[in-house]
Amino acid sequence: MEFVIIATVVLVLAMCLGADFVIVPIMFIVFLVVLLLVIFGFFVYSAVKLTGTKSVKGKFVRFGRAEGKKFDTAFYKVNDSEYPNVFPCEVVMRSKIYIPDKVCRLRYDGKRNEVFDLNAVCCVIFGLILSSISAVMMILFLLTVIGIN
Repeated sequence: MEFVIIATVVLVLAMCLGADFVIVPIMFIVFLVVLLLVIFGFFVYSAVKLTGTKSVKGKFVRFGRAEGKKFDTAFYKVNDSEYPNVFPCEVVMRSKIYIPDKVCRLRYDGKRNEVFDLNAVCCVIFGLILSSISAVMMILFLLTVIGIN
């Protein structure tokens, strides 16, 4: 709701300052480009974080809220210690993704004491690919709209 109010205020201010009505869709496209670049940056950060991990074996233990997090996450037991997953746990297909007492390969981040399970690794890889493609396509669209390309 706040976004709609802010967008309306920006639109009204732009019109009062003499901006042409054609600039509104361009402002929206610029906003989408910035948003996609932020999402791409998140996945780049996650991929860099993933490269600094080591492979371990662990078992899914439980769902819970990790310290300092606002979401439920899966906890895995690795060498008699419990570590939270980096990303929130999936709500759909929990029984298929998180199988208790099944040994699975994890990526352990020793700096933050967190693990990447297979679902998190796939999210990082596919998110990196899809967000980069989306950002490039939206940038090319913006360049086409403003007449540079």
